[in-house]
Amino acid sequence: MSKGNILAIVGAQYGSEGKGAIANYLASTGEYGVHVRVGGPNAGHTIFHEDKKYKMQLIPCGWTYPHSKLVIGRGALIDTEILEREVKMIEKIYPNIRDRIFIDQYAGILSPEFKKQEGLTEGELHQRIGSTGEGVGAARIARIQRDPSKFCLVSDYKGNELDDFRTIDTIRYLNTVHDSGINILLEGTQGCGLSLIHGPWPFVTSSDTNAAQLAVDCGLSPRIINQIMLVARTYPIRVAGNSGPMYQEIDWDVISKKMGKPIEERTTVTDKVRRVGSWDHHLMVRAVEINRPTSLALTFLDYYDPREEGKTSYFALRSPALRFIEYLESELEVPVRIIKTGEANEHVIIKGSKEW
Repeated sequence: MSKGNILAIVGAQYGSEGKGAIANYLASTGEYGVHVRVGGPNAGHTIFHEDKKYKMQLIPCGWTYPHSKLVIGRGALIDTEILEREVKMIEKIYPNIRDRIFIDQYAGILSPEFKKQEGLTEGELHQRIGSTGEGVGAARIARIQRDPSKFCLVSDYKGNELDDFRTIDTIRYLNTVHDSGINILLEGTQGCGLSLIHGPWPFVTSSDTNAAQLAVDCGLSPRIINQIMLVARTYPIRVAGNSGPMYQEIDWDVISKKMGKPIEERTTVTDKVRRVGSWDHHLMVRAVEINRPTSLALTFLDYYDPREEGKTSYFALRSPALRFIEYLESELEVPVRIIKTGEANEHVIIKGSKEW
């Protein structure tokens, strides 16, 4: 029996590239039987399903495909309150959602104490580097200290909030799924430019954010991840505040004038107005070097040229957009396979073959 494909979706910039929208689209194809998310709830993915907007912080966006299994991997940090809120939200559509969720027994618990330490958006960490202050960094420090009185694994959790969920060894589970020929989608969080190791330190998150780390957090060998999709937006964004360097930063008035309507993006987690900048070629080159993607997904093409908004055919695109896409493929030597032309699920173009 042939083994399944494993696709890692990775952000190429500073997060909020539209990874959730891409994962949601791929879920709709039914190609992936298992969707995996790691990381912490400090990163949110916004998706649309049945014309309603959902903001996901823990559960993989692939929940929109009713036959998928949903794994919260070993590298995740679980806020039980957020998990329960997301489950109740999804139960209105899929009442059996709890039966589809698998949680690694050695994932970490993000206790309220860690949020208090970082102080959310009022804390010192947010003021200094633009952190969401959700406690993820503090939790990871506590795990490194290896003190059970400060950090708790799912297997040792004493509360009853996780009683309705199945805990598993995701290393064994994902390898077995892969070997049985089922395709797996790994949903990355944040972006290459926020990597603790490869980003502009200290204006970074508290872990690496690239494909190799995604494999580690899921308990998979990097050798069996045979597809890596980098997601990039035409106008990169960063979170509000003193969050680090931004190439040719602009304001939302520039994009609003181009679009002919008010445009302003806010972060999924903190609901603060995002910073926005121009296309950063050097940032993109570095993301390609680190991740060696097999394909690219380009989002917010409508920001680049409002005349492209809502288009679903590559052959319907106008010359400026076509030249930009051809430029990317030539300079980066990676094919652009998915193009988002608006926020709705149907505002997508598949370019060429479906080989991600």
